[in-house]
Amino acid sequence: MVAPWVLSALISVLGCQPPPEDSPREDLFVGDLTDIEARGYIRFGRQNWAGFDSLPQEGLPMQSYYRLAEKFARERGLSVRWTDIDDFVELLQATAAGRVDVVINNVTVTESRQQRLGFTIPLTLSDEWLIGRSANKTLELESDAFQRLTLGIPEGTAYLDSAAATPELAGLRLERLASLMLPDEVVDGITADRYDLTLMDAGSARYLVENTADLERLWTLPNRRELAWVTRLDSSDLLAALDQFLVEQHIGGRRAQRDRQDLSGIKASGTMRMLTLTGPHTFFLWRGELLGFEYELLKLFAKEQGVRLEVVLAPDRASLFENLKLDHADVLAAAVTVTEERLESGLRFSEPYMYVDEVFVSSATNPPPETLEGFDDRMVYSNPVTSHWQHLRQLQPQVKIQAVADDVETLLERVRSLEYDITLIDSHLLAIERVHHTDLAEGPVLTRGAPIAWVVHPDNVELGQALDQFTKRVYRGRTYNLLWQKYFGNKRRVIRHEQQRLVGAELSPYDGLVKRQSSEFEFDWRMVVAQMYQESGFDPTRTSFAGARGLMQVMPRTAGQVGVAVEDLWKPEPNIIAGTRYLNWTRQRFEDSLPLSERLWFALAGYNAGPGHVRDARRLAREQGLNPNLWFDNVERAMLLLSKPKYAQRAHYGFVRGSEPVNYVREIRERYRAYVSHLNELERASPR
Repeated sequence: MVAPWVLSALISVLGCQPPPEDSPREDLFVGDLTDIEARGYIRFGRQNWAGFDSLPQEGLPMQSYYRLAEKFARERGLSVRWTDIDDFVELLQATAAGRVDVVINNVTVTESRQQRLGFTIPLTLSDEWLIGRSANKTLELESDAFQRLTLGIPEGTAYLDSAAATPELAGLRLERLASLMLPDEVVDGITADRYDLTLMDAGSARYLVENTADLERLWTLPNRRELAWVTRLDSSDLLAALDQFLVEQHIGGRRAQRDRQDLSGIKASGTMRMLTLTGPHTFFLWRGELLGFEYELLKLFAKEQGVRLEVVLAPDRASLFENLKLDHADVLAAAVTVTEERLESGLRFSEPYMYVDEVFVSSATNPPPETLEGFDDRMVYSNPVTSHWQHLRQLQPQVKIQAVADDVETLLERVRSLEYDITLIDSHLLAIERVHHTDLAEGPVLTRGAPIAWVVHPDNVELGQALDQFTKRVYRGRTYNLLWQKYFGNKRRVIRHEQQRLVGAELSPYDGLVKRQSSEFEFDWRMVVAQMYQESGFDPTRTSFAGARGLMQVMPRTAGQVGVAVEDLWKPEPNIIAGTRYLNWTRQRFEDSLPLSERLWFALAGYNAGPGHVRDARRLAREQGLNPNLWFDNVERAMLLLSKPKYAQRAHYGFVRGSEPVNYVREIRERYRAYVSHLNELERASPR
């Protein structure tokens, strides 16, 4: 907690001393709403990269708050200026100091903060959990053994206030952690025995507890916390306008987790909860963007209804229907096939938004029979929790089937390795797999046009009808077709990495630009050129399936984070600047104590897949008995496992196509070595 006198001194210094003549004058301003409207723009503050490297396991992505803030500005006729600040403590200080007008973040309301900051009405309410290792669950809070434990809490967070104000925790030894630590990194400290306990809001803690071995919720603190946006203490008119706006937007308090609400109730609350799984077609994180066919399509429906889309991740496919029955979400969206058995069980399906074929698949070295009549001496492997199993049972005894508890990716992997003979897969998932694997052979189609639909509780009649109308209207329309092509149309194809023939000392047309920018961050320019070729083949006009642009394939939101205008990403120099700044940021996500080369490999993998996925792979490597500090033959092996639901569902950052960062880093390394060897040969051959 920052002492009030420090803030007062900071405000005094910032307010009274002009900056040096050779430095830009900072925009310091402490007026209220009338002054802001006279000025013509409002300054919003946010934590730099907030929400960029995280997959929401439950709730709204931070970007929805940013869009909400910009809507407030538009309604007041104001333009928006965003200020990005890394440190959360500094972010709150910036409000009091007049650097920003409103902090857009989930800021916990505490008594000490209310003495120096203004808070809007609550955006949400949250329980705070005390979490720690399972062995400590049996300890009484008042016991001597419990009081000898160490409580690790990031500096500057409201959890420090909570610990101090809770008598049961007052005797614990306190370890103050770095203020920039993410929730999963705090949990890593517990599993690594650096401290025993931590405090965390339930939204962040729930998924970590459920998916981290030997981690438990030990206690729920008695008082729920309010989370809100922040203004200066004396900005009463601005605060009143924000409160009115947030009430109109239905943000004033989130409904209880298990309340069932039909469409009218969902609209009143302002949010709709989507129950899904993390996967290549449902919901995943790629370079800071939340993607997935299911996610994007249902987000369109939510937008039409005037509500925001929350995501609730289920731990596995077998638990989906139970989670919906328990009202953990409003809509189940996870590529669920409509079957007679499911209809008879009372599930309420929407109109289908997709029709797929169920295709028999085997290894290309052992292709399946062309007709079902040839299946007499073959075995089909399938998971009994899927609709495939229900359909295959109808073929017995003509077709022999074997029940296995494998997910789709594992089934296909074992088919390719000939461990399994044949399996059954939906055609849209096969389209994704064929982008990455050419060693699969297709057999006959079992079911043509199997309907895929969303599922709601039978009592939610209004919601079901609205989903029906939406799917009937958008199915096979322009927007739908663009989404389909994006995820299933094989638009990217299999990336070809042909090596360019090198002649002379020039590696690319952009060597000069790369050398200048690489030196700023102490990167080997030849490595950055190798990465650039991997990203774009030196084509500044290239665009990826998800919208990454230019030579270094930078996402628009990434450009904004590193201070490059989105419209400039097509230009070589700004794109290289954005790419190297982002690569430097990914490198900073990994500890300085790592060997220099290993930190670089982790940074490159993070550039491709996101640092969060790399941290997941390092945790999994440790579990698998591999070295979490070595990329090649260690963490890269764990990364390959994260495309399998068995591991992805309990990973903090969800699904990732692990083969992509693995191949990405290996091919950059090989190209870099070739560049170094080529340039060394030229130097040796040159006259001295």
